[in-house]
Amino acid sequence: MPARNSSSSNQAVNQPSPAPATSASQTSRAGEFITPTQDDLATKRVRAQKAMVAMSFRISRQDWERLHHLAVAEGVSINTLTLRGLSKLFEARGLPGIGR
Repeated sequence: MPARNSSSSNQAVNQPSPAPATSASQTSRAGEFITPTQDDLATKRVRAQKAMVAMSFRISRQDWERLHHLAVAEGVSINTLTLRGLSKLFEARGLPGIGR
């Protein structure tokens, strides 16, 4: 395996990112509705194409600690606890649960 040149890899990290290009439809005054252009629509990101989709959410440190302790006590992952809770919300509305 060839040795990496650490100085060149550090240069890429320390350089500022170029400003994102904006189209005319993305710049407007506050409160004004922005209509995407054909260029905007043609370059739209494609997401969630696989069978499983990764998600994330933000939670306070205190709540994360409580959730972590619960997951350890139950012997399951935080993801499993989350899916169980979401499934119960769907079922409470008469809908099929998720994660099954």
